[in-house]
This record gives sequence, C-alpha cells and structure tokens, in this order.
Amino acid sequence: CSQVALQEKMHSRKVNRIRTLERQLNSPYFARLDFRENGEELESFYIGLSTVEDEENFEFLVFDWRSPVATMFYDFEIGDAFYEAPNRKVTGTIEFNRQFNIKNGEIVFMHNSNESLCDEVLGQMLGGNATDKMKNIVATIQKEQNDIIRNDDSKVLFIQGAAGSGKTSIALHRAAYILYKHRKDLKADNILIFSPNEVFAEYISDVLPELGETNILQTTFELYSKPFLPANYLYENKNDHLDYIYSKHNNEQEFKLRTKGMEYKNTIEFMEVLNKFTIDIPNLLTKAKAITIDDKEILSKRAVENTFLKRFNNIPFLNRIKVIKESLFSQVETKYLSNNDDFEYVEDKKQFYDYCKEQVNIQVDEMIKTLNNVEIYKMLWENIKKYTNKDLEAIKELTLNHLNYGEVNYEDITPIIYIRASMDGFRNYTRVKHILIDEAQDYSPLFYEIIKKSFKDASITIMGDLNQRIDKHSNVKDKDSIINIFQNVRKAVLTKSYRSTFNITNFTKEILDTHEPIEAVERKGNNPEIHIVNNDLEEKIAKIISSMEEKEYKSIAVICKNKSISEIVYEKLKGLISNINLIDNDKAEFKVGVNVIPSYLAKGLEFDGVIIADGENYLGENYKNLFYTVCTRALHELYILSNRDISEILPRDNSLYKLIK
Repeated sequence: CSQVALQEKMHSRKVNRIRTLERQLNSPYFARLDFRENGEELESFYIGLSTVEDEENFEFLVFDWRSPVATMFYDFEIGDAFYEAPNRKVTGTIEFNRQFNIKNGEIVFMHNSNESLCDEVLGQMLGGNATDKMKNIVATIQKEQNDIIRNDDSKVLFIQGAAGSGKTSIALHRAAYILYKHRKDLKADNILIFSPNEVFAEYISDVLPELGETNILQTTFELYSKPFLPANYLYENKNDHLDYIYSKHNNEQEFKLRTKGMEYKNTIEFMEVLNKFTIDIPNLLTKAKAITIDDKEILSKRAVENTFLKRFNNIPFLNRIKVIKESLFSQVETKYLSNNDDFEYVEDKKQFYDYCKEQVNIQVDEMIKTLNNVEIYKMLWENIKKYTNKDLEAIKELTLNHLNYGEVNYEDITPIIYIRASMDGFRNYTRVKHILIDEAQDYSPLFYEIIKKSFKDASITIMGDLNQRIDKHSNVKDKDSIINIFQNVRKAVLTKSYRSTFNITNFTKEILDTHEPIEAVERKGNNPEIHIVNNDLEEKIAKIISSMEEKEYKSIAVICKNKSISEIVYEKLKGLISNINLIDNDKAEFKVGVNVIPSYLAKGLEFDGVIIADGENYLGENYKNLFYTVCTRALHELYILSNRDISEILPRDNSLYKLIK
C-alpha cells in the first residue's frame, strides 16, 4: 500500500510539473537580468514561473521566480546587487534589466528599466479585465511585496495592507515560496489558510496550481468550528450575522442589546471571564457519588470527589476522565478485588474484574452532568455573576433565551470553541507548520488566542486591512488587539493599491477619516460617478451594464447592502439582462459576467466595474468602512446610485467624482 501511495504521489507531482510547463509554453519567462559576479564573467538569467532546464547539457534556461538569483530582479535596480545562495552570499553588479509581457508565445511589449517595474509598465500589466479566479502576480511583484513573500525568520508576521495592495496574492505566493524553499520537509498539507468565506476560497483556488504547487489546506471559520459544535442546534453563520447587522429590525431595542452583547463578548475582559469559568468546569460538571458494586459501597463519595477534583487537577478535564476511571478502578481493585479470592476458576475472576471495571466506567459517566459544549456555555451565563462584577443581566437573559430555543448566535460560537479547547488542553495540531489568516480584521481577539494555543509549533502570517473592518461589534478594534495576543510580531505595511485606477483609489481613500497611508498606482481612468435616481433604478443599472459590456468588461458587480435588497434587485434585473447571476450565500458560484451580490460577500473580490445600487443605505458613521470596502472592489469603473443626497459619506473634494442628478 505504501508503495502504491508513493507512486501515486510521484505521478501527481509529474502531472503538476507538466501542467506548469504547458502554461509556460505561452509565457516562458517575464524577465531577463544580466549579472556579473565579482571576478566572474557576465551571465544572463531568464526568470519565469518555474525552472526550465536542458537536462542533457545540465543547463538552466529559465530560473524559478522563487530561486535565490531571481530575488535580484525584484529587489535591485541596475548597479550593485547580491543574492543569498545556499552556502554563501553572491555579490556583483546588474548590468542589464529587461521586463517582458509574453502572451500566447508572442512578446506583447518589453521594457528596459532602471527600476524593477515602473508604474507605466505596471499599469499596462494590471489594467486587464478581472476574471472569476485570482491570478498569480509573479511578473509584477514589487520590492516591498517580495520582502514579505521571502521573509523566513518571523514566527508571526502581521501585514496591514490597503485595499488592492495584493495582501491575499502575497500570502499565496508566500505559501508557494515556503513550499519551494523547504520542499524536503514541508508539504502542501502542512500549510493552512483561513479564508473569509467559501466564495473567496473558490476565487483563490487556481493561484497555487498556476505556480506549480498543490493547493494548501483551506478552511473558513465555519468549517473550523464545526467539530466543536454539537448537532441539534441552529448555528448562525458569519454571513447571516453580517446580514442581521446590515438589515432593518422590527425590534430595535433587542438589536441594540444584542450588539452590546457582541461587543462585550469581543473583549479581553470576557476572555478573562472564560478563563475563570474553565477552571471551575470540573466542579460545575461533576456530581461525585460513592462507587458501588452490587449495591455495596466500595469507595466513599469523598474518595471519588478527591480523585475527580484534586488528585488530577493538573490534567485538562476531558483528558482527566480516562485517568479518573483507571484510578478509581485501581482503588476498587486494591480495596475489594485483591481480597476477594472466592472464585472457582480463573475465567470467573477475569469476568468479575471486567464487570467491576465496566461498573466503574458507567458510574463515572453518570457523575458527569453533560459534555455538550452548548449546555456547558449555558452554565457560564447561568452563573455569570460568579465570574464578573459587571451588570450583564440583560445580556445574560437574551443569550439564554436564544440558547434555550436551540439558537446559537455567531458571537457565541468562538467562546464555545474556546471553552471546549480549554477542556481538551488546547490540543496542539503539530501537522500544521504554517498558518495564513486572510482578512484578519474579521476575527475576534479570542479567535487569535485559540490559534496561538492550538497551533503552538506553527509560524503565522496574518493579513488584513483595518479600514475594511465591516463588523465593528464582533471583530478586533485595532491591530494592537491582534499583535498583543502574540509575542515578537514583525509588522509590515503595504500602502500602494494596485487594483483600482488612480481616480478610484484617490476617491476611496478620502471616504475614511483614518487616512491610513494609501498610494495610487499611475493608471488613469474615469472619476467615479454618483447618480441620483428617483425611479427606474433597474433600467439605469441595465444601461450602465450595457456600456461596460461594450468596453468588453468581463466581470461586473451590482453590490447591494444586504441579502434581501440583492434578491429584489436581481429579480428586477433578470428581465432586462440575460447573463446575470445572484450570489446570496457562500455556496453560490462566482461567475464571469454580471453578479448581484451583498456587500459582505463582495469583500476580497474584484470586478472590472462596480455598481453600488443603494448608496442611500450607507449613510451614517457606522457604515463608512463598509462603503469604503465595496467601493474598493472596482478595477476600472465605479458607479454609485442613490435615491437621495449622499454627500455626507463622499469625499469633501468634489473634484474626485462626477455628480449626475
């Protein structure tokens, strides 16, 4: 069997290698640099997606973009340069540097430059159409991105990057680089990425295969949490949670109370409450009784209680149960069985021993009130006054009402996981050597505490943009909320946005008051347009879509604030547009063409053109980050439609957009 498995693995590698080389037939390389090592002859190096070699003559024709020599293309201009070879540092001079764009085996353009890639050329290469899959960026990696990709000495790397700065692409290329550099002892299934949702996971699924690597392990918060959550409860997922936040509510008082609860459950203070509670769990869950065999008391209640709560209190509770059973049976054996020689046959003695052992196990199980994680979490809220002096009576009542009806809200899932993991001693997942966490701002501090304690041996890359923190109730408040969880965090900042045109980037960065540093790439386009539309909204949207399709835009998004508005707009547009798709949950398929999508599902994706269909629904301070996030999805054109004036959420400089009434 092991031989067959080895052969299958080797076959899979060969198939992947053939596919990579087939892709390189269309674009064999993207750069050439001429480098003269000190004291040596000038050499030309061609750099491409992967290594191409003449095996007969032992000659490298193209070098893999991840190879040590290739880093000079990304990091240096013409002049002095160096690269780190496996055994030494190689110094010398770059005398020539040329960038190529090759498509279908033909050179589209080439550019000699004193820079790794100037904005003019970068604009041409990034100015293409969006597709339904993220593409690799090996030909356009910039120095600051390359530094992050090749960083190999940080246990925890935190990347704050502007929208469109390439955070996710960098993360995937970083995974490819790690697999390349440590290929002898690291495999694709040793790396795990947390994606925001399954739509996004599918969107990025082609990047690593394009780079010649097997896809790494992927999960979402929902998939990760599933093993911790008992059946027979209705669990609110992240998208339903966000939809709840961004929808109108019949009971505004309950909404305000629930958001107050979300915010409390997202605090370090609540984490401390959980830690106090987990210490108390054995006392709460255990109802010690005397051990009896055939109605005869063998071990007293006090002896059982001492074994349960004191003797093994250094062992996590779930791991302790097996040890307790063994210890109690050993005590039964000493006090009762060793003095009982009333057996005619050895088989009878063994049978009676087995019976006594079974009785001990059954009685221990009966002493444990429940191991249901949701029921244990209910115990926390039933006894909340024991763990904090804060007045949480209203939050307690609302939380227990939902739990008693079998409903587990999104903000309660992470605490339930934390409690269960604590009871299990935070099992260390040693198989995972590196973790990538995308959209870092979407998680709570408690989530990062779980990751730190459950993946002790793994290095971690965390990528996010605090400007895109669209759930202010249940997520981290700032980057320190993440950084303070870990130790020795290296921080990196990406300020340049490569996604959108110069016009769209300058518009979007002025939406926010925070003014995180954001730079626009010099790719000029049209200013975003604001349309005040009092009627015939769908006809207006259809007209804009038609004009985009005439420009051969392949991917167009109609973004609405929430699911119900998306469904209404989709139903009305169906009769006007033939090729249209609704994405209203993360199981839906993201297609090339026109997609109608709620705001929170659009995050992380990009489109040639974006139409925000309900601009009036983003009015108010609470929705600024959401408005910024949806606007930054656009590559080439951005239209915002509203039935009223929205100047309060637009940039103060009205020269950055065109207003059409």
